[in-house]
This record gives sequence, C-alpha cells and structure tokens, in this order.
Amino acid sequence: MRVVILFAVALLILTAAAACVPSEDPGRPGSESTVETGPAATATPARPSENVAMLGTADAFERSGFAPMATDGDLESIWSSQQFAPQWFSIAFDSFFLVDKIELVVTQLPAGPTTHEVWLGSGSDTRVLQERLIDVHTEDGQILEIAIEPARRLNEVLIVTLDSPSWVGWREVRVFGSPSTGALEAAAEGSAVEVEGSVAESSELMGENVAALGSGFASAGEESAKLALDGDPASFWSAQLEAPQWYSVSFDDLYLVDKLEMVIAQSPAGPSTHEVWLGNGSGTRTLYRRFDNLQTEDGQTLEVPIVPPRSISEVLVLTLDSPSWVAWREVRILGSSSSDPIGEAGLPRFALRKVAEGLKLPVHVTHAGDGSERLFVVEQEGRIRIVRNGASEETPFLDILGRVRCCGERGLLNVAFPPDYAAKQYFYVSYTDKPGDTVISRFRTTADPDEADPDSEEVVLLIAQPDQVHNGGRIVFGPNDGFLYIGSGDGGHPTLKDVENRAQNPDTLLGKILRIDVESDATPYGVPADNPFAQIDGYRGEIWALGFRNPWGFAFDRLTGDLYIPDPGHISHEEVNFQPAASGGGENYGWNVKEGSRCFDSLTCSAHGLISPVVEYDHVYSCAIVGGAVYRGSDYPDLQGVFFYGDFCSGRIWGLRRAGADSNQGIYDGWQSTLPLNARVPVSSVGEDEEGNVYVTGYQDGVLYMITGE
Repeated sequence: MRVVILFAVALLILTAAAACVPSEDPGRPGSESTVETGPAATATPARPSENVAMLGTADAFERSGFAPMATDGDLESIWSSQQFAPQWFSIAFDSFFLVDKIELVVTQLPAGPTTHEVWLGSGSDTRVLQERLIDVHTEDGQILEIAIEPARRLNEVLIVTLDSPSWVGWREVRVFGSPSTGALEAAAEGSAVEVEGSVAESSELMGENVAALGSGFASAGEESAKLALDGDPASFWSAQLEAPQWYSVSFDDLYLVDKLEMVIAQSPAGPSTHEVWLGNGSGTRTLYRRFDNLQTEDGQTLEVPIVPPRSISEVLVLTLDSPSWVAWREVRILGSSSSDPIGEAGLPRFALRKVAEGLKLPVHVTHAGDGSERLFVVEQEGRIRIVRNGASEETPFLDILGRVRCCGERGLLNVAFPPDYAAKQYFYVSYTDKPGDTVISRFRTTADPDEADPDSEEVVLLIAQPDQVHNGGRIVFGPNDGFLYIGSGDGGHPTLKDVENRAQNPDTLLGKILRIDVESDATPYGVPADNPFAQIDGYRGEIWALGFRNPWGFAFDRLTGDLYIPDPGHISHEEVNFQPAASGGGENYGWNVKEGSRCFDSLTCSAHGLISPVVEYDHVYSCAIVGGAVYRGSDYPDLQGVFFYGDFCSGRIWGLRRAGADSNQGIYDGWQSTLPLNARVPVSSVGEDEEGNVYVTGYQDGVLYMITGE
C-alpha cells in the first residue's frame, strides 16, 4: 500500500530507445542514424482553427486547482506544479473536437533541455502518443507547436513532462480545432489508410487485417515500428537489441478481433519466448497467451486465435527470449470495427452500494468465519471496528492505538482469523510498532465476543524495517493448508528502487510472501516442512515466494485455493500476479529485475526464471494498486470467480477473470479485465464477508461499500 506517494508518471512507451536503422539480417547490427531532437512538428495548418482549450476541463497531478490558469488565455497567469518532473497536465472535453494543432507556452527558469510527450485520447479509454519532444532546449515564453496532420477527432490532450531543469508548469496550453461532426470526421480520418503507396480500406468485415489502422510503438527502434504494419514482410521492425523487448499496436477506437498473426524475423533459428497482451479500453492490459521456448525461424508465422473474439484497443507482444535481436516482419490483427462502444460486452458490469460510514482511515475489511455475520474493519491509527447490520459499532473490537506508529504506509494494517476461530477465540494482527518495525501478533477475545483484550498480545514475528515505506501488512490463512501467509515489502526508500535488492535476496524476509505455522505447538511459530526453501542453505525457510515490491492486498480464492497477488510498481506499472492452488511455492515474481511485464530501470534484462503478471496498468492517472478478493457470493452469478482490485489514487476498481479456464490451461492464458468502476474516492482495500460478497473501503470518506451486480 502506498498512501503517501510521489506520483511518478510513466506510460507504456516510456523508454530510452536508441535510434537505429534495421539491418537486412535481424541477427546482426545495423548502421546508426541520427534522430532530430527538436520539436519536429511546427507546420501551421493552412486555415488555423479556433482555440477550444477553454471549453475543456484542465487537470494536473500537482496543484490541479490551478490548472485552469493554463487555459484562460492569459499568459501572465500560469499553472505550476511547484514540483520537478515527471508531472502531467491534461485537458478533457465533454464532446469531441477535430484538432489540427496544439501550442504549449513554456514557463521555465532557468532555460535548459526538457522532454515532453503529447498524448491524445479518443474516447476509447486509451491514449495514443502523438509527439515526443526529447531534450528540447526551452526557455520561458517559448511556444512549442505540435501539428496534428491529418486533423484528429479527440476528447483529451495529455502532456507528460519527463525532464525539466525547473518546476514543471505551462503559461498556456492551446488546442486548435472545431466541434467534430460526421462530415468533418470523415474528411479528416477518411475511410482508408495509405500504406506504402497503396490504399488499405477500413473493413467492416470480420477477419481483415486492421493493424495498419493503429499506431506502432516499440521498446527500441521505434522509428521503424511502422514497417511491421505495412503489409510487406520484406520490410520489418527490429529493436536491434536482444530480448526482452516489446512491440505494440494501439488504436484510437475498439476493434473486434478474432486472430493475431506475427511473422517472425529471426536469424539464427532457435527457441524463443513470447507473451501476447491485450488492452480492451479498461485502462489495463491482460496476458492472453504465452509461448514458452518455442522453436522459431525467420519467416515463420505465429497464429493466436482470439476465442471468443474480443473488442480490443491495444495489442502488445513481449519477447522475453530469442537467439537473435528481437524483430517482427509483420504483425497482423484480424478483425473489424467493434459495434460495442464500451468494450467487452461479455464481461460482467458491477456497482457499489454504501454499507456503513463513520470509519476513520479504514485499510482492511474481513470476517471471522464464525457465522456471526460481523464485518471487521481495520482503522489504520490502531483500532478494529465491527460493522453489523449496516452500522459501525462505537466500541472498538480492538484498540492498540498507543502501540501503533501511523500513518503513510504504516499503522495497524490487517487482521486474520484462524480456522475454527469460534472455538479458539484468538486472532492475529499486523501493525507497525513505535520504532517503525512490522509486528505480527496474536490477541485473544474477552468473555464479550465483540471485544478483544489488548493486554493479551503475544508477538509471533517481528520484521525490522529499514524505512517507512514498503512495509507490507497483509496476513491471511491459506484455505487449503491452514498456514499463515504474510506479505512483506522490500522496505525500500520512497523515491528509489530496492537499492539493496532485498526482494531478490533469499537471506532476508523483505520483499517476500512468507508462510509460517502459527497453529501448532511451535513457539513462536514453525516453518512448514514443505516450504520451498525450508531445507536450502542460504534461504530463509519462511519464504513462500519472492520478488515483490510491496504485496499489499493478496487474496486466496476460497473455492479453488488460487492466490492473487497485487504488487505496486515504482514508476511505470501496477500488476496482479497469479499463483495456482497446485503450486508448491518458490516462484520469483521479478522485482526489482522487472516492473510489471517489462524490465525495470534498464532497456534489457534477463527474464529467465521470473514469473510474469497476468494484468497490469500504467501510471497515468493511477499510482498504487490495492486488493483484493474473489467474489464467491450467491446473489450475482455473473460475478462468480472475478478477482476485484483497485487503485488508491484514482479510485478505479477492476475485476479480473479467466475466460474458460480449465485444468489444462496455462497460468498465463485467457485473462480478461472488466471495465472499471470509479469509486471517486481513494480506495484502500478490497475484502470479503463470510458469504463471499466483496467490499471496498473508502480511505478518505470512511465509507464501507459493497460490490453488487449492475
């Protein structure tokens, strides 16, 4: 959980790609070329449109209340984030405009090099990169012009400043366009796309290649990305770098797709590993198919049937291993325009219903499994409250406020009730003590089942914390084995990565999920004999899985025993990992080698032995993933088996499920993400009651919500 966070804006195509010309042989280096780093788009349309920026709603990450000062037409009034980069500024419109130019009036002191990205939204909940201005020398009052040729129909402009010698700000952001009508849209976007001198008609028929209607992006060699969409296998995109590398196609609109074809450029032949990720306009992308150690050769076509067809806005192909530089001769996306304007019509829709209010900084909700129908809500400052019949009871179930160090990412964070709690009448909590370390303790209830004894504490485990962030906090009993699972963050610095690589260090409990036996006679706990590293020198036996940044909010599916593990990212991606019930543990989920599906802090890395997430989303308006619970209630059959998770900053809540999952399906195949619901308040946790209904805690408003079918 990250409650106080520096929002580091990063997007799917944020890379430091070197500019290279593809070689005729994808396995050999090509010659270097020079990329012009100035604001390349300066052409003025023949008939300038009117500035429509004032008709939109200006927003920003920092000091958003002052954002309209950059759209008021007055150069003397400015928006300033009063923070250094990265920062973002956006203008969102209630309707569509046909836009042909954007002007950015700089406010900056001192002068110096800056890097910006201009993204355009078209109403499909996706954004496409229009212009990247890299190391442009800018000064106060300068105007950066971005020509949109041809004009584009859009309802959002997002400017991301990645580097600047001063606080990030704009004197004025001007968006030149006019209201979009059917005729204007047809004239601007047309019904055809020019490809290498020929015209590829936009098809209304299922099964035609629509890839050329999208925009190609890549982790490296992006200037040649369009060559994999031109219909000519003789021309190709090459990263001119070894794996891992990624290639993506993003669309302004949704397309109903039934098959993908990727034509390989590879020399020599040999085993390669690829992942296919799909975005559906939900703000997330899900892992659809993985090819492990597949024998591939130059000219071979990999076919990926999409069954049933899906409405998608993005295809991303991630190559994790290859004997040559990563390249594709052609990426074909077979489908047609989607008639479903909101995306996945087959996915369940859901809503929120207010259950109780008056809570203070709630960070967890769960049940005792004792048939009492009580909900237990953890308040971060140091109390646990009972919610019964839609009301929060005044007397706390447990009050240890005097022992807890709060707040930020610290505090009383979790409670877990053991199997057969009704007979045992003791439970476990996770909290941050006054020195700042993580404590796992056992408490007992009094003769009153609604009140625990704060003086009954027995400390089970203490984890020393090197810093005030990434302290973990989730504890939960496994439904199949009765052992206690503990989420432990890497203890990293708030603005740096895991500098000591604790998440990959087998000799520390930090950056791990732990599995211990607290219900046997062992004191203070036992290490299960079948833990994956229990008998291996140099490893802490408590470790169940490793490679986590801060696994706050993992949850078991009570029906299947599968484990879902959300893990917050650093500057780019939030992720959910999946561990099947049949796992014997020992998986490495990648941090800090990878962040989400991609390499962290470097263009290339080794992904060998690392488990990929099954869903991820980018840091644009989001910052910290929270979870999680699988719906197993009886009132809403469409929600059965959906894992719900949310984002703390944006308040968005998604559901994740697998399409047609069966015992023969790989752990990476067939995932789908629901369209999000916006709680419009920071969401701090997702939990469940004894009947399998799912709840969400509103951190700021102190409200407990229940997820219902729509």
